Amino acid sequence: MVQVCIDGVMSVYQSRMRDMLDEEGIDRPDPQPDEWYPLAKFLHVLTAVERNTGESALAKIGESTPRFLDWTSTIDSPHEGLNHLPEMYETEHRQAPGEYTYEKTGENQAEITSTTPYPTQWEKGFLKGTAQHFEAEYAHARVDDDGPETTFEVHW
Repeated sequence: MVQVCIDGVMSVYQSRMRDMLDEEGIDRPDPQPDEWYPLAKFLHVLTAVERNTGESALAKIGESTPRFLDWTSTIDSPHEGLNHLPEMYETEHRQAPGEYTYEKTGENQAEITSTTPYPTQWEKGFLKGTAQHFEAEYAHARVDDDGPETTFEVHW
């Protein structure tokens, strides 16, 4: 997931992203695919992205993230992808706090509740990107409630 910080941003930001990862002790030249990195360090990088380049850059990184994950090959719709988020979170994190819950609320709509430590703007992008990764032509995620539990409405 850390690789998305480099490959998921425009080329003009890639050098700065490498510097931010390096500042957090995430190895140069690039993060390694089989390595695990402390979540707190990755979250510091995401916070720095939001502070230095804005919410839209952070959302774009989140939106790019699904293409870097190892999804089950049987998933073939936005609903199935979003429903798989609890398992994916557990697979990609070593006993990290938080979780996702999924509820189908319409033919092209779902409600996702998150208690993960990820920034809200990153999660908005991540949920939009997940729906689009699984064949939604266009998706939109809206924060319905932000707090210890953040609820998102995802439409496509």
